This record gives sequence, structure tokens and C-alpha cells, in this order.
Amino acid sequence: MDKGTYPRPATALYPEMLKLSPKQTEVLATLQKYPRGARAAEIAEDLGMHVNTARGHLDELVAKDAVKVTSSPAAGRGRPSLIFQVRVPDNCAITEEYIALINALVDMLKDSADSSDGLELANRIGIQWAKKLGEARPRWATPADALAELSQRLRDMGFDPHMRDSAEVELHACPFVTASGKRPEPFICAVHEGLLKERTARLSGNAVRLELKRFTPTETCSVKVTAAENETPGGQGAR
Repeated sequence: MDKGTYPRPATALYPEMLKLSPKQTEVLATLQKYPRGARAAEIAEDLGMHVNTARGHLDELVAKDAVKVTSSPAAGRGRPSLIFQVRVPDNCAITEEYIALINALVDMLKDSADSSDGLELANRIGIQWAKKLGEARPRWATPADALAELSQRLRDMGFDPHMRDSAEVELHACPFVTASGKRPEPFICAVHEGLLKERTARLSGNAVRLELKRFTPTETCSVKVTAAENETPGGQGAR
């Protein structure tokens, strides 16, 4: 790759973007177990394949920018060993890092996060977030249209949506729930509410109304969509 293009988006290094074969994916997953890199012989031993076969797959991964290769000084006489090391990011680490960053930002606003003013600010942030995702022409004519595409979007965002009925989906996961089970601040939920409402208004031409029901001690979060029969032009999507 042209060095002048660096730094490039980290998403360019995701395995999904690299279009790897099943065997390349297996070799890459094995190499990821070696934080400091590994020799072709080590990968071959782990996978029960000939070293030349392993080296061939590693060379393919180098060509796809998924792996980098460096030289390790030889212990004695002989050629230096080649060390292969992954370049793809750890998605779990990325998620944890950015959740920590966002929570730090929320902590700075905590004094107002539980007030109506704080939640209104969070909603406005969500609206701006939706706008940053780009303008889109209305294409959702009915709540069913909206719910189908919203479900896919929520799945991609890590919310694990499950249909409750024809107009509502439950969210069985949340990117902001920590491994210890700590739930996000209401501010975070309000940001997502602003995002989803604005996106729904824009993509439906204000024909569909969205309601985000936040979690309670006995119920998970859910998203409900209905026809906005009483909406008038100049609603949220026209901001």
C-alpha cells in the first residue's frame, strides 16, 4: 500500500473487509494467539500442517495486509527467522476502549445527565449523530418497513434485537453493558433514542414514529414503531 495513504481507517483491517478464505481465517486466528508473533513452523505445528503450507497461507495474509513480517536474529549461524504478526485489530479491545472513552465523557456531564436538561442534551447529540451518518431519502412507507431495517441496524450495532410483536423489538444485548453487568447511564440511552428517532423520521419522511422503552429492573429495552398519523411536516426529521 502507498505509504502516503497512512493512517488509514482501522476498519480496513477488519477480517470482514479483507475477504479471507476459510483457511486464511483459521491461520489468522491461530496467529492471533501469539501477541509477539510466531514463526511459520509454530503455526504449522498448531494446525497440523506442513510448514510450507503454513508459510504459503501466511504469505497470502501478508499480501492482504492482514499480517506483517519481520526478521528475528538467528541464535547462531544461519539465516534470520521470519516472525509473522497480525495487523488486524482486536474487536473486543476496540469496543472496551471506546466504551471507556464514552463513559468518561458521560461522567463529565453526570451532574446534568439525570435531569431533563441533561437528557435533552443527550437527545440532541443523538440527532447530530444521525445527521453525521449522512442524508438519506425517505424509503420507509410503513412501520413494518421501518422495523425490518431497524432490526438489521440494531443487530449490526450490537443490540441483538428480537421481535416481540409486529410493531416492537426487544433488545437482548447492549454494547454499553459491562462484563460485570453494569448498565449504562440514562444519558447513553437518551443519545441512542435521539439517534433512532431522527433516523426513523428522516427515512420515513415523518410517516413513522419510534419509541424507545428503556430497561427496568424487570424488563429489557425495546423499540416500538407506529404510524405517525398525526405528524405534521416540519417534525423531527425536518430539523
